Amino acid sequence: MADVIEMQKKRGRPRLFDVDTALDSAVDVFWEKGYDGTDIDALTEAMGINRPSLYAAYGNKRALFFKAVGRYYEQIAMRGLPRANAEDLEQPSLRDVIVGFLYDHEQPRGCLIACVLAAEANASDDAKHVLRDLVDREQRRIETWASERIASDPGGAKARCYANLMIATLHSVGVKASAGFPRERVEAEIDDTMRVLDGILKG
Repeated sequence: MADVIEMQKKRGRPRLFDVDTALDSAVDVFWEKGYDGTDIDALTEAMGINRPSLYAAYGNKRALFFKAVGRYYEQIAMRGLPRANAEDLEQPSLRDVIVGFLYDHEQPRGCLIACVLAAEANASDDAKHVLRDLVDREQRRIETWASERIASDPGGAKARCYANLMIATLHSVGVKASAGFPRERVEAEIDDTMRVLDGILKG
């Protein structure tokens, strides 16, 4: 169950806010504006809370950013992608999941991890550590899923190749969608990758 925290109004009774719901709103702000382009006023407005409540529930802007990245990773980036013991990957298809992830918004925003967190990682060690950890988790999750489905894979080379190609493509199409590349070009890259990935699983 999501945490619920009391937020003190200027007058009257304190009201409750859902920590995860407010965090989802913070994800959208960072995703749209980037880290440097986001200020506390934009966050509190989007999250529907005041500054003291934000600091009490999430810490400072930096701490909130990393919490938002973690929320994005679990709730958006990895939803529907290959993972251990997932048997219903084709409902919906992996291709549709990726396309929806990129374009189910008014404007394509790419990937928060590849576009926003990676930019922060160039300038700070804490962001670099978080980025490395998330990519490593992503790699292991997809690799485990693939290894359970490849009949013969001595040393796990095919599963590693599958995971590496999947991650590289996700980041590539995320950046291209965010940069405004034609959608048909981005979807063609996804289709090409799906054919290669299917070949790895069947090989």
